[in-house]
Amino acid sequence: MIQKPPADACCCVHAFMRVFRDRNSCQRGPQVPISKKRGNFTVIFQDGIKGESMRVIKNINNNVSLCLTDSGVEVIAFGKGLGFKRPPYEIELSQIDRTFYDVDQMYIQMINEIPEQILDISIRVMDYARTLIDSPISSNVVFTLADHIHFAIERHRKHMEIKLPILYDVKSLMEKEVMIGYRALELIRRELKVRLPEEEAACIALHIANAEGAVKTDREENDEAIIGRVVEIIEDFFDISIDRSGFTYSRFAMHMRYLIRRGRSNTLLQGEDMALLETLSESLEEVEKCVQQIVEYLNRVLDCRLTPEEKMYLIIYTNRICMREEER
Repeated sequence: MIQKPPADACCCVHAFMRVFRDRNSCQRGPQVPISKKRGNFTVIFQDGIKGESMRVIKNINNNVSLCLTDSGVEVIAFGKGLGFKRPPYEIELSQIDRTFYDVDQMYIQMINEIPEQILDISIRVMDYARTLIDSPISSNVVFTLADHIHFAIERHRKHMEIKLPILYDVKSLMEKEVMIGYRALELIRRELKVRLPEEEAACIALHIANAEGAVKTDREENDEAIIGRVVEIIEDFFDISIDRSGFTYSRFAMHMRYLIRRGRSNTLLQGEDMALLETLSESLEEVEKCVQQIVEYLNRVLDCRLTPEEKMYLIIYTNRICMREEER
């Protein structure tokens, strides 16, 4: 039986060395349409989209719906009370606060998992980011950044602090992205009354830089093979089949990618909260045994020694993905 852990967290260190090396030569993702003011709110239009209404085809919650434009393009629409009616039905553009194009299905699932205030902060952070960064940024970043902020706040509230060995490198080499990170911290402090540590500005900067796009290299393809083997270890240990199309798996895979890159660049997470690791190991004994197999495998293929902090996060993420499979 998979148990719920007494503490939760989300990793905030990203692939600094790869991002910095590739940022000027990488292919970019789909461009996010520019925003235009409509009254006291902002609507994001895709170039060439015309018409005065959209058709709601699925409600995500009371204020978010999946819609079709007059041109047949699927969009995620935000607006107060949009989801109260049973679809399908027509809505005027004046009822819509925002629309997002080209959003992956896996990220649509997470909209109900993140508090509305945090999602709003992420949207405002990305609005600011687009005033500083010329490169196109995918709509998906709004949702992945919201997820990052959500767990950073939970980690902070549970006194789970981590050190970022490359903090000063990030600040000196990613000036614009760090400015975005500090804007995010200010919004979080002002709107949520939570004062996150300075390291989080650098973490958010890395998140933004990583989202600007990248070419898949042979090494990254090898990383995917490593992740695949880790998932097989989990499936074999618990005799389960993990859904690789859902957001929970995507979140786990993202954590693994960054862990692998940290292992290769010798920037593994360092912390001093051994008591929390001991608590997790005792309360999630079976998960800890599974993770120990994963740690031994990663130590071998990455030629490194994972820190207790990295093992702690592996326990948290492994337990989460197993819990989701039990619920299915």
